[in-house]
Amino acid sequence: MRIRGFHSLVLAACFTTAGIELKAQEGPPTPGCAKPAPRTNLPFPMDITKQLCSKDLAIKKEGWYPTGLPLLNSDPNEGIGYGVRVYAYNNGKKVDPLFDYTPYRTRFFAQYFNTNKNAQYHQLSLDMPFIGDTQWRLRADAFLTITPTTLYFGIGQDSMKTLNYTDRNQAGGQQYTNATYNDQAKNLSYYRPGGPQDPVNFGGNTYYGVPSQPGFVVTDKMYNRYQIQTPMVNLSTERSFFGGTVRLVTGLKVSQNIITTFDGKKAMGYDPLYGVGYGAEVPNGKTRLTQDEEAGKIKGYHGGYVNSLRLGLVYDTRDFEPDPNSGVFLEATYEKNSKSFGSDFNFQKYFAQGKFFWSPFPKTFDKLVLASRFGAGLSDGDVPFFEYRNMWGTEGLIGGLGGLRTIRGYKQDRFVGRMMGWGNLEIRWKFAQTSIGGEHFAFNLVPFFDFGRVWDDEHKVGLQGYKYSKGLGLRIAWNQATIIMIDYAKSREDEQLFVNFSHAF
Repeated sequence: MRIRGFHSLVLAACFTTAGIELKAQEGPPTPGCAKPAPRTNLPFPMDITKQLCSKDLAIKKEGWYPTGLPLLNSDPNEGIGYGVRVYAYNNGKKVDPLFDYTPYRTRFFAQYFNTNKNAQYHQLSLDMPFIGDTQWRLRADAFLTITPTTLYFGIGQDSMKTLNYTDRNQAGGQQYTNATYNDQAKNLSYYRPGGPQDPVNFGGNTYYGVPSQPGFVVTDKMYNRYQIQTPMVNLSTERSFFGGTVRLVTGLKVSQNIITTFDGKKAMGYDPLYGVGYGAEVPNGKTRLTQDEEAGKIKGYHGGYVNSLRLGLVYDTRDFEPDPNSGVFLEATYEKNSKSFGSDFNFQKYFAQGKFFWSPFPKTFDKLVLASRFGAGLSDGDVPFFEYRNMWGTEGLIGGLGGLRTIRGYKQDRFVGRMMGWGNLEIRWKFAQTSIGGEHFAFNLVPFFDFGRVWDDEHKVGLQGYKYSKGLGLRIAWNQATIIMIDYAKSREDEQLFVNFSHAF
């Protein structure tokens, strides 16, 4: 789920208790990541890197406990959003042999989210590491997403082009290049004279050929947008080896994708003479998605079923999955989509990423982590355009480049293509912590830098032409495992504010 914008119910949930005293680092911090003696009654061997630090075990809760927050956001694309995400965790008892080595034994969450523009993100999620004290793990997710303003800027190298527009969307007007997202969106919203080449939607059907005439105007407000509705189920199982550091993952995805374009449909356009204070609902012109379909650049214009089988291999030495102090996470995945098991398309995907966490001064700072992530994905075959933006990682889906999980200074899915590569660099510094009614909160300041790009040909991957963004974040660790993320990011094209759960990586 993507949540952009910020109205601080999230912060209100954390700070409404009167008389809260934040405890900044005073005196000598806990010396490094001291660990207790390894458990001797483990059901199977566990690597020492998987054991939590003593300071983290001291505040780790026992048994079942809930967390959850209201969700609010304001976004120029998706409107004013509202919803809730509720978690239920079970950590087990401290006497349990795997208590020192797991982020939790069971995690379940349910989410409802909607906006005044009907952008919906609903999810049920279950994660159970080491089921029944075995080396098996189960993950299950069910999604329903309805996004009426999904952005589309082309595929591959086309999406890498800078934004441009014509002044107030008028033929013969001044041309602007290297534009910001907001400037382009504003100018596309003005209406212009319509003609036979412009669509008109009537009675659910789209017609062309209406002659140019006084009063026939169209807008291009929805030029870069389409709607996609996707019910989806993901299932995966994992088997651990070598003390829990290596995992073999198998899984499947079943999804339906329903695509709707805005060609000819009514949208609010604005008078080019009087400005945005004066407007009316007029037909929207031909969208970029339709143009690319007519040019033969894309597949999947009408949506379809995407069913896949998945295989992944993971090497993981992180000490605490939701908020690591140290360790590495390396994974490679393969995803096969075939008509032989119900998909409407035949294609495959290859994905790899590495995450690295290092505490350089453990005896000086209670928590100062240098975190980095580098990833790459390749899609091959008859790939529908909407699948370029989905990369399967064993811990969850990663979208196209842009948005809160990749290049945060650009809109979600701003850059998508056959070959995608990106990286993230962060410094995570815990500057304060407090406890409220038995609930523990740790506050982290996180400056970050993101970069990435896409290629039409994987053989042309290089070090030039990358897009960059930078920013600053606040992360609030609630009872260690629930991470509240508040990030502000800026690029040459855009700036965004995110409120969500979990670290970016």
